[in-house]
Formats: sequence, C-alpha cells, structure tokens
Amino acid sequence: MDTSVLKVSNITKQIKKKQIIKEVNFDIKQGEILGFLGPNGSGKTTTLRMLVGLSKPTSGDIKICGYSIKKEYVKAMSNVGCIIEGPDLYDYMSGYKNLEMLGSMSKGVTKKDIDDAVELVGMGNRIHDKVEVYSMGMKQRIGLAQALIHKPKLLILDEPTNGLDPQGIHEFREIVKNLARDKDISVLISSHLISEVQLMCDRVSIINNGSIIRNASIDDLLSTGEVIWTLDDPKKAQEILKNKFNIASSIEAQNLNALVDVEMLAEINKTLFNLGFEIKYVENKKRTLEDLFLALTGKNKI
Repeated sequence: MDTSVLKVSNITKQIKKKQIIKEVNFDIKQGEILGFLGPNGSGKTTTLRMLVGLSKPTSGDIKICGYSIKKEYVKAMSNVGCIIEGPDLYDYMSGYKNLEMLGSMSKGVTKKDIDDAVELVGMGNRIHDKVEVYSMGMKQRIGLAQALIHKPKLLILDEPTNGLDPQGIHEFREIVKNLARDKDISVLISSHLISEVQLMCDRVSIINNGSIIRNASIDDLLSTGEVIWTLDDPKKAQEILKNKFNIASSIEAQNLNALVDVEMLAEINKTLFNLGFEIKYVENKKRTLEDLFLALTGKNKI
C-alpha cells in the first residue's frame, strides 16, 4: 500500500512544442521533509505551480493523500497548506484578525484551529498586535499559521526564509522540523539557501533542465564513502586493511584514508582495536550539499 502524502508520477509540461518538464517523479512520506532544489530555469517553479494546481501537467499525475489533482482537485488541495515566498497580510489588522479572516474563507475552520496554529508557530504573546509592528520573522510565522489553520497533511513552502536574518532562519527551521516530527506533517521546501535545506530536510530532489537528476536521502547524497583514521601506527593499519579486508588506502599527514562500505566500518574498527591500535579519531568524510548541487547542475547556473 502506497503511504505517500504527495506522489508525483511521470509529469510532463509542454509549452509551444517545447517540453519544459520531462517525466518528473518524486514522493513525500508522512512526516518527511523534502528539499526541492534547482538552478534558475531548471523547471522548479513550473513544477511547484503544477503541485498547487496553478498549471496543468501535459501528462502524468499528481496525487495528494491519494487524491488526483486532475480528477479530485478540491479533495486533493484540502490537504495542502502553502507559503509562496512571503505571506499576504493586512498591516492595519492584528495577526489574529488576519487569521480569523482567512479562516472564515475556509470550510470548517474553528477558533480552536486558529489558536492551535498560533501555538504551533510560537506567536501567542504577540498575536493580537498589529501586523505593521511585526518583524519579518514574525510575519513568516503568521504566514505559516495561515497555512496550518485547516490542518493540512502537506505543507509546500517556496523560499520561506527570504528576507529573514540568521536568528529568524534558525527559528523558522526549528518550527518546520517540529511540525514534521511532532505533528506528522509532510513538508516540501524549495529554497536557494542550500545550507538550510541540508540542515532541515530528510531527503532532496534536484531538478535540472526539466528532469530530476538526483533523488535521495541527505545522508546518502553527502556520504563520500571516505573514512579517515587518526591512530598510532597508520602504516601497520594500512597493511591490515589490505591483507584482511582487501581495501586499498593511503596515508596523508599521518592519517589513514580509505574508501569503505559503511556497513564494514564497525568490523574494521573492532579488528583494529583488538589488534592493539590506539584509535584517536574516526571520521566519515562528507561533502556539503552545495558542493554536490554545483557539481550536478553546473557552477555557472546557480
């Protein structure tokens, strides 16, 4: 049984005989945060527009909580909350009045739903102040509350941290992570702040030239397979790796380096320890998501 909250299946988009999106596939499980990355002109915005029904795929299908956007649009979108860049708020009204007004447009939203959303985003102490005195970070929290008042299963956040200072970005990140962990809300985040995607997301889908070129967990994407040991006798340890595990290695600055299957690492460390090596430090070397992104999409296209 498919448990995906969002499932994108072979969607394409053709405009004037030019294929903009080419058989894109990805999904998001319950309580999962997916980062959606791509350089300018990659098809990222076009894909997001199709996800929220602002544009129709030429072929393929998008399902939200099992409902097809093509066939059951209202049911599908009733499970979605969105922030596209910045929230639209009335400055002369309080944050709470803004939420009440939006809630009155959504079927079934109660005062408790609004109060719960305010609590989730941590705005209880300032919710009755006018929006005109809010910082950018506070406005983003209200925007997130707007997206949450009808209790969506899926949040779609497009550049949600635009204009925020480092503290605001950190606070927003923690709120989103808590929503996924504690409320089982699935989240799709599109952002140019690649370091934030690395800190926030469970998985990443990277799109370039209209196609998904990588779709994997953060850990799998960033692992290089390179392990570095700092120990007392790297030359002798190198011989052990070669003779017992058939692993080639090198010694750099008195450190032992080797490409190792992570599943073998515990056994190797145990062997070295039992043979009397003094292991001071073991590092599983990783690259950054930004390095990977640039390598996959081209440095001149970010």
